[in-house]
Amino acid sequence: MSKQSARNAPGRSTAEMAFSDAGLVLLDELARNNNREWYKAHKDAFEALLLAPFAATLEAISDRLASEGMTFRGGKNTMFRMNRDVRFSKDKSPYKINVSGVLTPNGDKREGEGFVYLHLEAKTGFAAFGRYNLSPKALGSIRDRILEKPDRFGEILGDLEAGGLDLFRSMSLSSMPRGYSDHANHRFAAELKLKSMMVRLDLPQSAWESGDVVDRVAHHALVCRDFIEFVSV
Repeated sequence: MSKQSARNAPGRSTAEMAFSDAGLVLLDELARNNNREWYKAHKDAFEALLLAPFAATLEAISDRLASEGMTFRGGKNTMFRMNRDVRFSKDKSPYKINVSGVLTPNGDKREGEGFVYLHLEAKTGFAAFGRYNLSPKALGSIRDRILEKPDRFGEILGDLEAGGLDLFRSMSLSSMPRGYSDHANHRFAAELKLKSMMVRLDLPQSAWESGDVVDRVAHHALVCRDFIEFVSV
């Protein structure tokens, strides 16, 4: 896949989707000045240097995927607010110190389907593909599908491995989930223990600054297409 293919999305320049040092420094400064007065004074800079380029990036990824027949849409309306929900948190910092958003089949932020998630921090970032922090009911459906179609699941994991990817395995049960103890020796027993069905791709600062993040995320979303479909049950 050519690096120019994603950058040359219709109506969008590379500059619109590139993040400057000044924008990334703003996120770093927010971590040290996480209060409403400071944020209000820098709100216009956040919009111009971070939020607008992030929305353009989501839109460009949407265009790139659509050109490959993968209809996942995102943009300004699928970005998450900078404000934190502090009602049940000991940390009362009012703002997130990252910018994030999703691409989904319906082009909204409703849960229940597979997603492409994009996350930018001051010095790094990542993308994620699949489904996160699932309910027991949703996990049960996916686990049953793994047991019903192990060969297909194995093919999908093989495709991920060939693309340099693997499942995100940090969120896992220490023992077999309830109702699945008879499958402790199954070849996918480790996968049955997972609490999220997701693939993670780290994105270095250079990818954001150059605009290459569009091409990288679009390429890996296509690699993960069958996986996302498999876990969207």
